[in-house]
Formats: sequence, C-alpha cells, structure tokens
Amino acid sequence: MQENRNERNWWTMAVGALFVIMALLMVNQPLASLVSLSYLFGLLALIHAFIVGYEAWTDRQLAQASSGWWLATFILDLVIAVLFLFHWVAGVSVIGVFFAIWFIWDAIFEIYMARLVRPLTKAQSFWTVVLGLISLLFGLILLFSPILAATVMVLLIAFYLFAFGVLLIARAW
Repeated sequence: MQENRNERNWWTMAVGALFVIMALLMVNQPLASLVSLSYLFGLLALIHAFIVGYEAWTDRQLAQASSGWWLATFILDLVIAVLFLFHWVAGVSVIGVFFAIWFIWDAIFEIYMARLVRPLTKAQSFWTVVLGLISLLFGLILLFSPILAATVMVLLIAFYLFAFGVLLIARAW
C-alpha cells in the first residue's frame, strides 16, 4: 500500500491504462486478436511438447512404463503447435471449438455439482441445474458456430482487460 494516500501510484495507473487500451484494440481488431491468440497457443503447445520430450528423455524408466502416452502427447502437442503457428486460419477456427468445448465441460460440471448440493439446499440445486442447462445450450451453439465462439472469446477477454484496467486505475487514483 502507499504510505501517503495523497500520492498516486503512477505505475499501477499506467498498467491499468495499458489494459484498457488492449481491451479497446481487441474490440476494434478482433481478427488480429484471434491471430495473436493462435500464435500464443501455438507457442505454448510447442513449449509443452519440448517439456514432455525432455521429461521422457530424462526419466526414461518412468517413460518406458507409459511410452505410448508420452509419444502421443509429444506428437499431439507438435501437431497443435504447427496448426496454430503456421496455419492461423485453421488455428483461429480451432480456438473457437476449444472455447465451446470448455463451455460445455463447465456446464456439465455444474449440472453434476448440483446433484452434490441437493441435500443441502434444493433451490440452489435447482438453479444450478437450470443455469447449467442454459450454459450447455450456449456451449452447443458455440460448438456449431466456431466464428461466434471465437468472437465471444475475444469479447470476454477484452471485457476482462477493460474491467481489470479500470480497477487498477481506480485503485491507483
């Protein structure tokens, strides 16, 4: 915290302003944002492939017990890396599908969790199921419309950046 409340934290304010600017750029340039996300995911998949390969190489005894899994993960990560890094159109389409699957996974998880909270409160369980089913419906809509899913993903990230940027500016003020 700041010692003297009359002083402003200019670094926090600058970071907040950068978050707000990034959010506005993402909204104004959604395709460029998706391409950037595609490259980022590709780079992360490539790094993960190297980590898996390194772990398999350095711990050969463990890797031999499940060498098929290590090899499959390594190859899958390389394929994903090549897809996202060198075929950005396909990468952008796949990002939307990944986002939709994540949405569906979360919805199924919420519906499952409603069963666990039912003994505690029936109303909360009911609304968890209802909202989980609505989320599942949205997830299925997004799954069959990867462009919509990618757009929603960019807007959600932009909203987060904007809200967090405003929060940082307000806190620094």
